[in-house]
Amino acid sequence: MHRMVARPLIFLLEDDCVAADALELVLRDWGADVVHGVNVGDVLSIGGPRAEHARMIITDFHLSDETNGVSLARELRDHAPNARVLVLSGSTSGEAQKAATEAGYTFMRKPAPPKDIIAWLERA
Repeated sequence: MHRMVARPLIFLLEDDCVAADALELVLRDWGADVVHGVNVGDVLSIGGPRAEHARMIITDFHLSDETNGVSLARELRDHAPNARVLVLSGSTSGEAQKAATEAGYTFMRKPAPPKDIIAWLERA
């Protein structure tokens, strides 16, 4: 008899549809359940009671409503306290990397190669 293995739950905060679709494809191919939204409310309304089981949060740093991904990841971690966080940004200003590092999160420049994202996922 086969035992069902739970797929890891990942919260994805990304407001660029093309980037979100590409990331979701990588994450799902890796074997994750992905809950995507552009803000914390979206993710929690979809993820709901499973939120505390989220293993990872992947967020863009610059989101459309002028909120940064580091502050949203902090808010999400109130609901998913054990989730590791990956912050992505295409900005070259250094602000995103500094904020992610200060928060204790991993930072990657966008577009991050799928092999780098998978390597981060597998360090869990």
